Amino acid sequence: MGVLLLIVYIMLGTVVGAVVFASEDSWLKKVWLGGVIGMMLLMWSHVPFSFFLGFTVLSHILGLVLSLVIVLGIVLLKAVFVQKTGRSEGEIAVGFREAALIPFKKFFTKFTKKDAFMLAFTVPFLVLAIVLVVSHTLNYDDGAYYTGQCTYGDMNMHLGFITSIARQHTFPPTYSLMGGVEPLNYPFLCDTVSASVLLFGSSLRTAYMLPMIFAFLFVFMGVWYLAEGILEKPGRTALAYTFFLLDGGLGIFYFLDGTKKNPENFTRIFTAFYNTPTNLVDENVRWTNVIADMLLPQRATLFGWMCLFAVLFVLYKAVFREKRSYFLAAGILAGLLPMIHTHSYFAAGLVAIPWIVASLIRDKFNKNTIIGWLMFGVPALLISVPQLLTWTFNAVGGDHFVRFVFNWSNSEAGDSWIWFWVKNLGIAFLLIPTAFLSAENKKKLVYLGPFLIFIVAELIVFQPNLYDNIKLFFVWYLFMAVMIADFLGKCYEKLKGIRGVKLAAGILVLLMTISGALTLGREVYSGTRDKEKNTGPAYQLYNEANVSAAEWIEANTEPDAVFLCYNNHNNAIASLTGRNIYVGAGTFLYFHGVNYQSREQLMRQMLTNAEVFEAHKEEADIDYVYVGDYERGNFGASLITQYFRDNYEKVYSDKGIEIFKIRG
Repeated sequence: MGVLLLIVYIMLGTVVGAVVFASEDSWLKKVWLGGVIGMMLLMWSHVPFSFFLGFTVLSHILGLVLSLVIVLGIVLLKAVFVQKTGRSEGEIAVGFREAALIPFKKFFTKFTKKDAFMLAFTVPFLVLAIVLVVSHTLNYDDGAYYTGQCTYGDMNMHLGFITSIARQHTFPPTYSLMGGVEPLNYPFLCDTVSASVLLFGSSLRTAYMLPMIFAFLFVFMGVWYLAEGILEKPGRTALAYTFFLLDGGLGIFYFLDGTKKNPENFTRIFTAFYNTPTNLVDENVRWTNVIADMLLPQRATLFGWMCLFAVLFVLYKAVFREKRSYFLAAGILAGLLPMIHTHSYFAAGLVAIPWIVASLIRDKFNKNTIIGWLMFGVPALLISVPQLLTWTFNAVGGDHFVRFVFNWSNSEAGDSWIWFWVKNLGIAFLLIPTAFLSAENKKKLVYLGPFLIFIVAELIVFQPNLYDNIKLFFVWYLFMAVMIADFLGKCYEKLKGIRGVKLAAGILVLLMTISGALTLGREVYSGTRDKEKNTGPAYQLYNEANVSAAEWIEANTEPDAVFLCYNNHNNAIASLTGRNIYVGAGTFLYFHGVNYQSREQLMRQMLTNAEVFEAHKEEADIDYVYVGDYERGNFGASLITQYFRDNYEKVYSDKGIEIFKIRG
């Protein structure tokens, strides 16, 4: 039923795509835009009802009814408009029924070479994404769960959000990593989409993976169609697409240095933990690969970009392709972004600001242009402001959030500004000035928006983790990849008759993509495991003992129970069962602006001092104490296990794990 729910919403979105974007020249483009809308409907439609009914099956059923009403309303409104104007997509509308059916009759356009070209580049990357998602998501072997390199950290947090939302039914969600008492200020809709699938009966692994696979597909299509909309040439579009998804700079040369004498300097790419050509912190290489380090481990970025690229495509068409009716669609979609991915919302706004100024000057403040921007801006603000006030602004009040920092993550590293960007972006950074100067004037206007992102992200940090500004920089870089591909395409056309130019072009493309390609190769390898031999480079996330205990906890404890345990980042209780733990890993909570330190200190005291435990167990609302390998490994002889054995009921004991029931 969970899988069916997801498919139904994508189909509903496709109906909207067919109607709202009926004039698009490819049915695949309509499927992409519709698919994004369907996923956004699944994220948002239950929300009005979940506030009152909780995150329940009933709230989702009502959300589905609301979605059906919205989709039907869009179809009928379009039919009224078509009948009133008398013509749509080249056909004359005689009656209301004919008017309503025109978008669907015109849905399947002829399959063209452009469509084939898009699939030729999108499908291989989708296959790669599926391989990575499947190998990195709760890969089961001999009782334990394994993952790959890039998901060893963040996936635990997302699993905890998904399971706690689905099992506890609390809405708005709370931090299960803080005993369920702190509101979840993280943009949680990227996780509720999987929680919805889990709620309707899918396994946790399926619920985690399936929405991600669709999101990867829509991100890849979004990159392609946004680039194609600007460039209009398949070859250059393919180049921009490749530059963006295989991004990387000169990090490869750190691994080639001295390879003849020490081959392990190169092979450590595939064996060491986070030693890749796009992520080598010791050498100040911080420009990561978008697939391996953004889309795969960071679900908010994945689902945020899925929506953002659709917003930018629709807004681009409205501003630069005379599709004025698209302003409203772009505004509504942009307004829904904050609780999917706040960085994507800010990126859309930053791109829009120069586009507003440029288009108003270009059109001499034409009334239709002003109305168009109002159609975009009003819904974008009306829909987003309540989200920002309810969730986002509550999390950004501290000094460690919004602050001025020049020179991004290089500010404390010591590299010169120019050298930092050259070694991180490689040849691409050197090409940007010339590529911009060579661009047509109308395309220069397009690139003004992304350049504002770069300026702002170089000067202002929006979250505790300085590095997270890269989520803004990457949106800038997507447009730079388009601009560079356009420039190189022009150069190739002028030089293609010269001997050796193809070889030179191939070397140039290789230099611009090899760091990213090797990083992805490392990521694929990191998720492999020989289940027959019980060996492989994959990383164990939860061992057999913790998995067995988690299964017992889910079957035998209350969904909102609070466990006192160690706050390791790969906490099986929080991630696999959705139960609350008294305090979770600071690596997650600090970067969300949550004040967890006092809880962490008390957790340590309660597990090592019986008097402190008895004095605080009620106010801490502890239901169970969990004693396992992490607790013993971190507290050793100080752990008061014997006290718990002597004074409380042991309700579970297996494979070295003991669980004590504190409250009857």
